[in-house]
Amino acid sequence: MTREEILQVVYDILQHQLELPSMAAFHEDARLNEDLYMDSIMILQLILHLEVDLGFDIPDEMIVPKDFRTVGSLAELLNRLQHPVAAEGSYD
Repeated sequence: MTREEILQVVYDILQHQLELPSMAAFHEDARLNEDLYMDSIMILQLILHLEVDLGFDIPDEMIVPKDFRTVGSLAELLNRLQHPVAAEGSYD
């Protein structure tokens, strides 16, 4: 998935699954807590949808606040998770 596709998937989950009322504030720099008014339960629901519906594997140890600060930081985390070798570097 491209970064744009990841952003669209996150948007779709927030809009259609979680029915977030603050979607007018959605953009890459939108803060999940302050701009989209997501609490910790909503963020866990988002993680659940990403894992169950889309097949992302988000290990508990990878759930750190900095990756869930903005829509863009979440997209970056998901991008790293789908390309773990590229994120760690290649040793060919």
